Amino acid sequence: MTALVQLLLPSSVDGLRASLLELINVCPVEQCNPADCPLFPLRKMDHRQRLHWFASLDRTDLEYLAAYHYVCMNVRLGARRFLAVRQQTVTSTTAG
Repeated sequence: MTALVQLLLPSSVDGLRASLLELINVCPVEQCNPADCPLFPLRKMDHRQRLHWFASLDRTDLEYLAAYHYVCMNVRLGARRFLAVRQQTVTSTTAG
């Protein structure tokens, strides 16, 4: 795990668990359940089953989930920024 991700993680397991709880319900970036997410099948489960699965994760699992989410979020947001800049470039080129 990178030093940056370690700095961003809460120090306690409870804090880490609380910060990741939203991930079992919905992707916070896409506000849906993207099929390419490793949590896709989990999010299709009954809420009680999701909570049971989440409660069974140890610190190592939680840290992996946090690191994966951090990278995925930055890739998705970076792609959005790239597309926005590209669209502005195309628009200004065709307008001028």
